[in-house]
Amino acid sequence: MSIERTRIVVVGCGASGVIAAANLARALGQAGDVLVVERGGAPGLGLAYATRDPNHLLNVRAANMSAFPNDPDHFVRWLQKRGPDFGAGGVTPFCFVERRVYGAYLGDLFEGATMDGVQLIDAGAVRIEPWRDGVEVQLDDGTSIVADAVVLATGHDPKPPRQDGVADAWTPGALDGIGRDDEVIVIGTGLTMIDTVLSLDSRGHRGPIRAISRRGLLSAVHAAVEPRPIPASAIPFGAPLSQLLHCLRRHAADAAASGADWRSTVDALRPHTRRLWQAMSTDQRRRFLRHARAWWDVHRHRMAPAIARRIEALRETGRLEIVTGRVLGAAPGPDGTELRVRLRGTQADTRLVARRVIDATGLPCGPFASPNPVIAHLVADGHARPAPLGFGLDLADDAALIARDGQVSDRLFAVGPLGRAAFWEIIAIPDIRQQCADLAEDLAGRLGGRRKRRVAR
Repeated sequence: MSIERTRIVVVGCGASGVIAAANLARALGQAGDVLVVERGGAPGLGLAYATRDPNHLLNVRAANMSAFPNDPDHFVRWLQKRGPDFGAGGVTPFCFVERRVYGAYLGDLFEGATMDGVQLIDAGAVRIEPWRDGVEVQLDDGTSIVADAVVLATGHDPKPPRQDGVADAWTPGALDGIGRDDEVIVIGTGLTMIDTVLSLDSRGHRGPIRAISRRGLLSAVHAAVEPRPIPASAIPFGAPLSQLLHCLRRHAADAAASGADWRSTVDALRPHTRRLWQAMSTDQRRRFLRHARAWWDVHRHRMAPAIARRIEALRETGRLEIVTGRVLGAAPGPDGTELRVRLRGTQADTRLVARRVIDATGLPCGPFASPNPVIAHLVADGHARPAPLGFGLDLADDAALIARDGQVSDRLFAVGPLGRAAFWEIIAIPDIRQQCADLAEDLAGRLGGRRKRRVAR
């Protein structure tokens, strides 16, 4: 078995991996040796940006999509150099481009990083083993890499296959075989449902579509609003959820009274959301996920205006119906997939049948159920542990993995969605890029020396 030595290994080459590699290349300069490990696929084309469907737009304006927090116009400049009209009304900071275009940006970004010493290894990581003087990354081709530090950037795990006749919206081919007039039910009414409905429409589907969720909420629509910062001193960190909600409503009312938009208030919380989340107890976080998350998501993660107009047109013609209810079960039937649903305001179960039922809901599985062998082994071997609520890894403030015994690693780190349980707002590009830039600067500054072993509090 051959062993290669390098300074940093990034495991994963989707959006998080590419942005981590690009920021490491900038921070390390000519001193950096960064290997990115990914089996197959083009850099940057993970779940979100591998789509080729032109109906799938970014839900973040171009001005906020740079890979570098200290160079916020980087993506807009890249768009302008490309020439074609990628955004409605031209390339502007407020345009919303196709996700496949952003995938091309990430590909170019990675190509630029290779000029600064970043290399892509076409292999899959299967196990990571920390040593006293390094970390061994075992690959599926029988070779290993030993590094000073490893950055996990594996993104979202896919959901496990369902056996009840329901298709996962993220699975390739989920919409194949649907007839023009077939009825379709989508479980969930968030942004993934929006993508699914628009893809169906563009394929020529003209049958009825019902989207069902417990609250029947649709994402709000983006608008060009002026920033309206909220100082940290005005936010009651650690307060009960009811008090936090009252605070948010008060700020929104003050904004409206001065002629501003509620979106300014929600956007103003962005710099504080990590601290808000981390100030909550485990019970408060659980209550937020159960009672407030859906409301936060529809106001925080908004639709591009062009997308909202299309969805409204589908609703006005009756082709898209939003249903409020809870799905209690599903099973394959002779006429398609049968759902057992408890509609809002009713006591009895309702049976719904559709030719195709598509799951567009929820967080992926947690680390204990991860199909990724690297994550599964790290947890099983005790080098990592799930966060208390179980849907992400437990991380220190600097993104270092926390082991089963509470030891904080000085060699193993995770960026992007793996940290959603620790930081909450870490799945959107503006948050990922800041985390990657901070980690890159930290690693560049201390790789020459070792820190004392730390213990999580």
